[in-house]
Amino acid sequence: MADQATVSGLLQGAFDTHIHSSPDVLPRRFEDIGLVQRATAAGMAGFVLKSHYNCTVDRATLLRRMFPGVKVYGGIVLNNSVGGLNPIAVDVAGRLGNKVVWLPTVDSHNEFQNVSGQLDESKLPYWMTIAREMRAKGIAGQWIKCTDDDNRVTALTRQCLEIIAQYDMVLATGHISPAEMLPVVRAAKEAGVSRIIITHPEFPTTMLPLSLQQDLVKHDVLFERCFTTPYTNKVSWEQVVANIRGVGPSTTILATDLGQTFNPHVDEGLSIYVGKMLDAGFSEREVEGMVSRNPAQVLGDIKEAPGTVE
Repeated sequence: MADQATVSGLLQGAFDTHIHSSPDVLPRRFEDIGLVQRATAAGMAGFVLKSHYNCTVDRATLLRRMFPGVKVYGGIVLNNSVGGLNPIAVDVAGRLGNKVVWLPTVDSHNEFQNVSGQLDESKLPYWMTIAREMRAKGIAGQWIKCTDDDNRVTALTRQCLEIIAQYDMVLATGHISPAEMLPVVRAAKEAGVSRIIITHPEFPTTMLPLSLQQDLVKHDVLFERCFTTPYTNKVSWEQVVANIRGVGPSTTILATDLGQTFNPHVDEGLSIYVGKMLDAGFSEREVEGMVSRNPAQVLGDIKEAPGTVE
């Protein structure tokens, strides 16, 4: 069992690149100000606010001014509520100082193929109730793919990638399918995107085989492995550990994806996650890299390359 003083020490300077807080269209465990206060008390360096439906850069900007000791960043998810793969929305977000752009999540064609027809409500994602209500009203829009039937990246996707590169934002892959991953990552590199996060590669609808993760590593990506995925028994802790070992801790970010009303607070979840990694045999330096240095590097807070973690 990991020593709690060691765990608490590793939270000092930690970044969480994936948090859902309120205000949001879904009930959340905490709101922005309470989140900042708890993060500050835990010694965390910062985090990224994510909403499936709204750009969060304006909220992040105000929080940074209110709490200058914590680096709060905003993001935008390219779902139908912002026009989907909408270059205008990406450009406006970039002008406002947005940090992360996620490819479609709740409106991705991959989600349609995987979960839209499920009848067992207990197995549906937290956000599916909203998605179903919008579709019942006939206002949800089309399911979105980043590639065409021949698995070539679409023109709209390329435009978005070019704007992400122009404003030096971080590209996160959202809930696109495993088949879309390599074409999109290659196109992002061609467009000049310098920082790419592969979003929760253990999540059921975005689960990537280790062989594909090993191919993606060649393109200098980071894998954002989220606490909620094993914590809610969507995958085993052992599989997360095996994937980290398969591509190396220098390519991994430990994030939480927390905010659901039935799950812990961010600092609590991150503490559990750090403890699990220490118990699995990762060194303190490796865990520090995954929870602090790697996310800080991809967010542009330090210049040290992820590969320097030993």
